[in-house]
Amino acid sequence: MIDDANVNTLTVLMMEVPCCGGILQMTKAAMQKATRKVPIKAVVIGISGKILQEEWV
Repeated sequence: MIDDANVNTLTVLMMEVPCCGGILQMTKAAMQKATRKVPIKAVVIGISGKILQEEWV
């Protein structure tokens, strides 16, 4: 999908709860298999709805 979609970046939105960390790991694994490399931005949202963290990985 990464190679075919022609996206410029990927943004992974996760809640602060531990179970959401797997979403970023799956995205990283997909990027390793893709021919086209695009930057990944990880955004963590708190349970109150506020953005707690934003970083490029």
